[in-house]
Amino acid sequence: MKVPHLGRVARRLVGRFSSQEDVERDDLFLPHLMGAFARAADIMAKENHHLQENDIAGAAALLPEKTATIEELTALAGQARRKGVHAENLPASFQQVQRRFSEVAAQNAELLQAALVTQEAVMKLLIESAVEANRHGYGWTGEAGSDTSRGSLSLNDQA
Repeated sequence: MKVPHLGRVARRLVGRFSSQEDVERDDLFLPHLMGAFARAADIMAKENHHLQENDIAGAAALLPEKTATIEELTALAGQARRKGVHAENLPASFQQVQRRFSEVAAQNAELLQAALVTQEAVMKLLIESAVEANRHGYGWTGEAGSDTSRGSLSLNDQA
């Protein structure tokens, strides 16, 4: 992540305010922060749906939007920390949005971990099949291998 990009995102979202406009900035800050939490939770909920349906392409398509939203949320959360804002001092509506975000994020982490485990198992199967195909059948030069009587699963460039 580039620091200048993050700075642009923060300025765009929060705007440039003079010290005379601190009250106005605080009035705008909380809705921006709540909105970022809500958008991030919505994107992760969509991603979770795709992951539950084993639609990896659909989940991957959400990655740019998810990344941008998480960058925005990170910048706003940093501003909140610098301002000394603590979640327990914020309204119940904010705490509800943050709680939903936490729940969806936890489910997202579980589903992404399961997808990684599945991907690892598939890759292991494909690699083992390719190695097995090289042991049996025909070699690269066309000569018969050590055991041509057994059939085996092999990979080719048409898969």
